[in-house]
Amino acid sequence: MRVIVVGAGTVGSNIAMHLAREQHEVIVLDKKADKLADVEDHADVQTLAGDGCDPSVLRRALGEGEATSLLLAVTESDPMNLVVAYAAKRLGVPRVVARVRHRYHLDPAPVNFRDPLGIDLLLSPEMLSAHELSNFVENPAALAFASLSHGRVQIRTVMLSPFSELCMRPLRELSLPQGVLVGAVRRGKETFIPRGDAALEAGDHVTLIGLPEVIEQVHPKFDTEQETRAVGGQRVAIAGAGETGLYLAELLEERHHKVTVIDQDRRRCELASERLDKATVLHGDCTNVQFLREEQVGHMDYYIAATGDDESNVMSALLARELKVDKTACLIDRPDYVRVVEMVGIDVAISPRIVAANRIMTLVKQGRIKSVTLLEEGAVEVTEYQALSKSPIVGTALKNVELPKGTLIGAIVRGQNVSIPRGDSIIRPGELVITLSEAGASESLNKLFQEGE
Repeated sequence: MRVIVVGAGTVGSNIAMHLAREQHEVIVLDKKADKLADVEDHADVQTLAGDGCDPSVLRRALGEGEATSLLLAVTESDPMNLVVAYAAKRLGVPRVVARVRHRYHLDPAPVNFRDPLGIDLLLSPEMLSAHELSNFVENPAALAFASLSHGRVQIRTVMLSPFSELCMRPLRELSLPQGVLVGAVRRGKETFIPRGDAALEAGDHVTLIGLPEVIEQVHPKFDTEQETRAVGGQRVAIAGAGETGLYLAELLEERHHKVTVIDQDRRRCELASERLDKATVLHGDCTNVQFLREEQVGHMDYYIAATGDDESNVMSALLARELKVDKTACLIDRPDYVRVVEMVGIDVAISPRIVAANRIMTLVKQGRIKSVTLLEEGAVEVTEYQALSKSPIVGTALKNVELPKGTLIGAIVRGQNVSIPRGDSIIRPGELVITLSEAGASESLNKLFQEGE
């Protein structure tokens, strides 16, 4: 697929890298040559310097006789993204996406920006990140959490405790109940899809896939210190009254949590007070430990750093941890810093770039692919396929299918029924199949689900 990415900033460059890794033809357009050079250093993409709002520049990016399938307008400016997406649609691009930050661009009342401009998707990394952080509050024992197939299949990443009886035992000897599989393992800097002879080690990040009730049952076997928390009523401090922080505060208020928002910008505090119904809003510096002590932040159940600055987020989350807050999380703009942040003791780090890439990859892989979720900073791809009648994988026992290295069939959804596959399982036309694959292996897996002759 030929894709044009307008904007070589943090979100655009990361999406371009993911698309290039999936063997798509990617053209990145930006005014700044230094940003384009940086993208070229990290990904196999074409670049074009120019103003994306200029139709003549867009025409050059589209090329003569080239079939561009998708344009992503992901600059730092909402108005520019809307204009670029509109212009691309008028120039014949079939699908266009505009990144927007502000709530009034997302809310169709009183003005619907999307439909009149012909935009297929308004993408908000801030709102998507807020949903990820709210999942952390609702599922505190999980390092990562996702629901697929309308909640019938769950993915949960947990850390293997050194006191777990599962340590240093091959997967085939774990005797896990039916309904759950170990789908992926992250060990240090390495992430892989394990085979039956692989043994888990203390400290591994283990991704489980299966039925929600079964994962809930086996989770304590991996994480012996797992705590059970009541849903709702938790005390949550949010540092940062920007768009992500306010989206998150609204979500947590709806779920009956007790929310406190902190920001050192008085104007943002006033906006937060107007926008939130019940939250306490504090004007102060989240990196000032004396301020945090005076406001009794240490008595909170959760502390979430969601300012626009990585350094402030990490510093304030570490201070909250020192003040004995039970659970801490923070936003990190750069995905390559996420693992480092978690290594210093912050429970969860979320990158808006990764959550935006999740949404875009699903859009890119339309058709037989129903959803794509990236785990472990993009090292593992979870894909939800719809099996086609002539796909090579259909009608054959899985033990006779040669799966590409680094891939796994995680679940099969038949109507309302979900099964965790075994060697004698057979995929039938129309069923949803959830797979896991290591980075770079998904294209080989795609061929098994393509319509054959």
